[in-house]
Amino acid sequence: MLVKKVEIAQVMPCIADPAKIRVIAKADHRLEEVLPFLDRVIPTALYSGKAGFLTYKRGLSIITLHASGEIAMTQITDNEEAVKILNEIKDKINDTWARREEIDLSESKERIQLGPLDLYAYLPKTNCGECGEKTCMAFAMKVLNEGKKLSDCTVLAEDKYRGARDTLVSLLESAGYTIDETK
Repeated sequence: MLVKKVEIAQVMPCIADPAKIRVIAKADHRLEEVLPFLDRVIPTALYSGKAGFLTYKRGLSIITLHASGEIAMTQITDNEEAVKILNEIKDKINDTWARREEIDLSESKERIQLGPLDLYAYLPKTNCGECGEKTCMAFAMKVLNEGKKLSDCTVLAEDKYRGARDTLVSLLESAGYTIDETK
């Protein structure tokens, strides 16, 4: 067993739906060793070994597992649902770790195809113009055409958008983009 316990560390209002919550939890063990294996067993997972996290959707929720053992979840109904999902995640981690010798990491995971709506879904949608574009959709197009970097969106740097930013990094890396935030 790799992870014995996962505890909720912080509960905040969800940005996407104020009636729901965001949850930050902490596993009692680092997760970097299991993340590549989870990438293979969770079909919708997006994994960034370089950045040290794996993110996936579970219904409307976005779940991000960090190498450090931190687990972030969005669009959670209440603490009861959070505990249930965290127990499922703990079980998935431990099951995957127990079966790791059966999981083939030798072949690359198939790259996904991205369109501007895929990126736009995780952008702040403020149309603030701080990135130099008039709209977040225009910014998404520029990122896909490599005319802009995610770091050009200063709103994404805010802590409350960390999960969305991590998901965007994973999406772009999974589609073959190089994420170099140093301009």
